[in-house]
Amino acid sequence: MSQALHNFLNSPIRVFWAGVLFVGASLIGSGSALTLYGLHRDAAQIHQQMRESQIKISSLEKALKQAQDPNYIQRQALDRYEMAESDDLVFVFSDEN
Repeated sequence: MSQALHNFLNSPIRVFWAGVLFVGASLIGSGSALTLYGLHRDAAQIHQQMRESQIKISSLEKALKQAQDPNYIQRQALDRYEMAESDDLVFVFSDEN
């Protein structure tokens, strides 16, 4: 047995693979590998949410910039509340047949 152990320890490739096998078994056995996988998956989801949030922020900044323009405010008031300016021509149609 002592000779077999001595031969094993004198082979660096065998020692390397035994170490890799031991570390792999330890990670799987303790659940660390699954935890690490879950953390990587969560990080990817968070990065995706951050990209979506950045797009939403830029859209809201654009809307805020437009909201400070008096012409935009006037156009929105006219469109949303079906208002007309003093020089606009207004047509009224009845719903009767």
